[in-house]
Amino acid sequence: MALSKILLQQPDLLILDEPTNHLDMDVLSWLEDYLKGYPGALLVVSHDRYFLDRIVTKVYDLDQGTLRHYTGNYSQFVNHKAQWLASEMKHYDQQQKEIAKLEDFVNRNLVRASTTKRAQARRKQLDKMEKMDRPMTDDQSIHFSFHSEYPSGNEVLTVTDLKIGYDEMTVAGPFSFEERQGQRLGIIGPNGIGKSTLLKTILGQLPPITGTIKLGANLQIGYYDQEQQQLHPDKTVLDEVWDEHPEIDETEIRTLLGSFLFTGEDVFKLVKDLSGGQKARLELTKLSFNPMNYLILDEPTNHLDIDSREVLETAINEFDGTVLFVSHDRYFINQVATHILAVNPDHATVYPGNYDDYLAATAPTASDTPTTNSQKAPSNQQQAYQQSKEVQRARRKIQRQVDDIEQQMEGLETKVNEIQAEMNRPELAADIGKLTDLQKDLDATQAQLEEVELAWASAAEELETFDQEN
Repeated sequence: MALSKILLQQPDLLILDEPTNHLDMDVLSWLEDYLKGYPGALLVVSHDRYFLDRIVTKVYDLDQGTLRHYTGNYSQFVNHKAQWLASEMKHYDQQQKEIAKLEDFVNRNLVRASTTKRAQARRKQLDKMEKMDRPMTDDQSIHFSFHSEYPSGNEVLTVTDLKIGYDEMTVAGPFSFEERQGQRLGIIGPNGIGKSTLLKTILGQLPPITGTIKLGANLQIGYYDQEQQQLHPDKTVLDEVWDEHPEIDETEIRTLLGSFLFTGEDVFKLVKDLSGGQKARLELTKLSFNPMNYLILDEPTNHLDIDSREVLETAINEFDGTVLFVSHDRYFINQVATHILAVNPDHATVYPGNYDDYLAATAPTASDTPTTNSQKAPSNQQQAYQQSKEVQRARRKIQRQVDDIEQQMEGLETKVNEIQAEMNRPELAADIGKLTDLQKDLDATQAQLEEVELAWASAAEELETFDQEN
């Protein structure tokens, strides 16, 4: 059923599976404004981080077979998850230290008559302890970079009065714009306006209807094709890369493929049997292998998961060349673009900055904006933000309690070590009175330490429960 028909019905629960796929930015903006004022409940699966930031107030993250709940939008979720992982790792390390200390005490004292009971008690404490697994996530990302052999000239691309199309039929234009060395120019516009056609015309794959295209000096061009027509369906993954670089050792090729998550038998799969995401990663593999100083990308985030998109963003931002790209992924555009080329049927305009800067530059004035229900959205966002702040405040309170107890444990552990070091001094070997006093002090400190350890376990469990519920 078409999304528009479902929205007209206004069900109490609206479940959307990747609703932003294949929508252009104008439709996306309308959909977001509509959903922000939607009276029912929304359950959404999406890789569109910009959409998630604008719409959701809670995130459920399925990781390591466990579904965890976080309050806030996508960006807040990223921060909360990082905090949770750091907290879990701290608790894990603390428990490992405690386990090692208990095991050491048991091993040293179990056979000594004077300390056997305490050693047995510590062993029971170990047996009852619920051991934490080392914190891990399912996040498995590609890792790569783009590189150039030499810089291009300062003038990379100059387009003058260009009309684009097929078979002498104009699709859009005339366009006039230029791109300089080091810029990252993102092309945006409605579906069907000719964005991919513009790239193919610049690359010489299609002839211009009218106008001129001037490419700069010393260009090494790398091209990512969203249709993946540069891949050969009947080749294996390994041969797809190796055939273009037969001089490279197979081990080096497979290492490169491994960095794009093609491991083991995956390298012998036929290209035609790969998923859309695997083909996208294979295309990026080939692209990263070749030196280039001008990178042209057509919808590079299609089929990539969020982790891979973030790695691609980092690779582009660290690239010292020039980038021209088409994308409908607004979060991606915000991360990498230095300029926006907004394409319309009869002209194209360059705006400095990223996608949000473009929105600000083209936003209508207040007097031009009609009153709609979507204008109530800021109050909803403010409410979610306030709720998130309250949750964070409550969590910080529990975390402070855990931290305070950990400091007490460290202080008592230091005192135990100091007393034991004092008792081991050779000159005290015959001083029964002094040793007796030290032993009493040691027993009292260890008893206090045990109480504090129990308090720490309780506080840590409370923090873990809080994170799971929030």
